[in-house]
This record gives sequence, C-alpha cells and structure tokens, in this order.
Amino acid sequence: MSPVKEKTDLVMRRQEQVLSAATKLFIKKGFHKTTVRDIARESGLGVGPIYDYVKNKEEILFMIHSRVLNQIYKGLEKSMFGEKDAKAKLRGMIKILFNMCDRHQNLVILIYQESHILSNAMQKKIMTGEKKSITFFEKVLEEGIKNKVFAKCNPKFTANMIISMVHGWVLKRWDLKNLKRETGLKYTIEMIMKTLSV
Repeated sequence: MSPVKEKTDLVMRRQEQVLSAATKLFIKKGFHKTTVRDIARESGLGVGPIYDYVKNKEEILFMIHSRVLNQIYKGLEKSMFGEKDAKAKLRGMIKILFNMCDRHQNLVILIYQESHILSNAMQKKIMTGEKKSITFFEKVLEEGIKNKVFAKCNPKFTANMIISMVHGWVLKRWDLKNLKRETGLKYTIEMIMKTLSV
C-alpha cells in the first residue's frame, strides 16, 4: 500500500471514529451541550489530534448530515435501477427512505433542529445533496405519468411532498408512538399510491 493511500485510509478511519462519537453525544446531550473535548474523549482521540481530522463542531454536523444523505442516495439509486415498473420503483424508494428515517430517528430530528447553524456554503452543499434524492423521485414520477400509470401532477412538487411525508413519520413520532413501523410504512405507501392512481 502506498504511503498516500495509507494516510488517506487512516484519515477516513479517524473521521469515522469522530463522527460515530459525535452522533452518539449529539443525540444524548444535544448539539450545543456537547463539546469538542467530549467528542475527543468519546472517540478515543485527544483534543489536539481531533483537529487533524475535523475543524470544529459545525463541520462534524455537516459531515454527519452528508453521510446520511449519501446513504439515502445510494439506497434510492439501487431501488430505482433495480425495478422496471414505475410503481414498483416508487414503492421501493419510499420503503428505503422510510426505513432509513425510522432507523435513524434521533439523527433525523437532530438534523432538522440544528442544520440552521451551518454556514451558507455548507447549507448549499447539503441542499445539492438533497436535490439528488428529490430528482430520483421526480424521474420516477415523470416515467409513471408518461406510461399512464400515475395521474398527471407536478413531479417536482410531488417529489418534495412525498419526502416530507416520509420525514413526518419521524417528526410526528411523539403522536404516532403506538403505531408500528410496518403499519406506518403501509399507510404511507397506500396514501401516496392512491393519490397518484389514474
């Protein structure tokens, strides 16, 4: 292994340590009550060495958000190209997004609550990442409309509303706590597909 590759791998491993530790602490203590010293201790790195891998808490939050978006993007991409029928694609994409949001509920809430503290440049990068996922839904909706399996609608608006509805499963969990995940997913898919039915 080349020295450059070795160094890159080390940086990635250390950043993963930091992100895992920060995620745990942000969820447990809150973003504002967690210090870089806390994250360094939890990650097993010293306060000095941690700055070799991240600049500050804002960058850590940005990296956590980016990591979640990347996981969602890969899942949606796999579902989109793994099915031939637009309806099957849409169901699969909703399921992937729903399950991922359910699995990372505390993280989704954290991102909603704290993303406003990110710099304008970071927020623009996050929005660019989110638009990639929105575009996947748009393309499937356009395909379904073209093939006459979905009713005519504004794909961009509908894509955004579908994603917002899925996020609502987490954001409204306080009132839906007695509803099982499988039931919530079933209701969500049924409502969306019924709305889009020709």
